[in-house]
Amino acid sequence: MPEFSPMSLLVAALLILVGFGFSGWMVAQSQVLEKRMIARREDVLRHHSRIQPIDIRLFTRAAAEKTSFKVRAASWLGVDLERPEICPLPWWIMIGIAAIGADIAISALSSLFGSLAWLLLPVVWVLLSRTIFHWFKSKRRNNLIRQFPDALMMIVRAVRVGVPVSEAIHIVAREQPQPTAGEFALLANQLSIGEPLDKAIMGMAHHADVSDYRFFAIALTLQSKAGGALSGTLEGLADIMRKRAAVKERAHALASEARMSIYVLTGLPVLVGGGMAILNPAYIGVLITDPLGNKLLTAAVMMLLIGLGVMQLIVKKSVS
Repeated sequence: MPEFSPMSLLVAALLILVGFGFSGWMVAQSQVLEKRMIARREDVLRHHSRIQPIDIRLFTRAAAEKTSFKVRAASWLGVDLERPEICPLPWWIMIGIAAIGADIAISALSSLFGSLAWLLLPVVWVLLSRTIFHWFKSKRRNNLIRQFPDALMMIVRAVRVGVPVSEAIHIVAREQPQPTAGEFALLANQLSIGEPLDKAIMGMAHHADVSDYRFFAIALTLQSKAGGALSGTLEGLADIMRKRAAVKERAHALASEARMSIYVLTGLPVLVGGGMAILNPAYIGVLITDPLGNKLLTAAVMMLLIGLGVMQLIVKKSVS
C-alpha cells in the first residue's frame, strides 16, 4: 500500500476545500441570478395583472404562533383556551373531573400493583383530561360539518335575491343553530368593525379548525378578488359536502354490525355476572369479599375496558 507524505495530504485537502468553496460560490451566484429573474418577472407582470394577489395562507394550515406558557401548559391537558365554548362547563371544572376519575382509576390499580401505582397518577390524569376534551372537540367539529351545507345554501339563496354577502353572513349568524351561528357571528363582528373580508374569513377558518371552512374561505376570497358567480360556487361546494357526508353515513351504517358486536361482547360479561349474583350470591361474592377476588375483579374490568377501547378504535379507523 503506497504511503503519502503529510505535505501531499495537506495539499490534497486544500484542493478539496477550494473545490467545495468554488461549488458553493457557483450555487450562490445561480441563486442570486434566479432571484433577480423572479423579481424582474414580477415587476413586469405587476403592471398587467387584473386581480389582487391572494393570500397563500388560505390554502395551508395556520402556522404555529408563539404562545404563552399558560396556553402551552393548558394544551398539554387538552384544553384549548382559544375556543372555551367547546365544553359545556368551564375548563378548570373539566380538569377537576378528570383528576377525580384518575384518582379512582389509580385506586383500582393500587389493589393490583401496590402503592407504586400512584406514580402513574399524573400520566393517567393527563390522558383522561385529553380524552375528555378531544371528545368535546370531535363533537363540535362534527356539528359544524353537519350544519355547514345548510349555512352555505342560506347564503346562496340570500345572494341570488340580491342580498350582499356581508348581510347574508349576518343572516346565517342569526338563523343557524350553534355552533355554526357562533362562528358566523364572529365573522360578522369582524366585518362590522371594518376588517377586510379575506382576513376576517381566514380568522374564522382558523378558529373553526375545520377543512370545510377553509374551502369556504378560499371560495369567498377568490370571488372577492377575481369576481365570478359566487352563488354557483357555494352551491357546488355545499353539494360536495353533502355527498361526502352521505358517504360517511353509509360507511357508518356498514359498520353497524361491528358496533353491535362490540356492545354484545362488552355487555355479556356484565349480564353473566349479574345473573350469577342473583342465582348464587355466595359464588360471585368471593370477588368482593376476598382480597384475591378483588384483584381478579379489578383485572377483569381493566381488560374489558381496554378491549372496548381497542375495538372502538378499530371501527373508528375503518370508517374514517
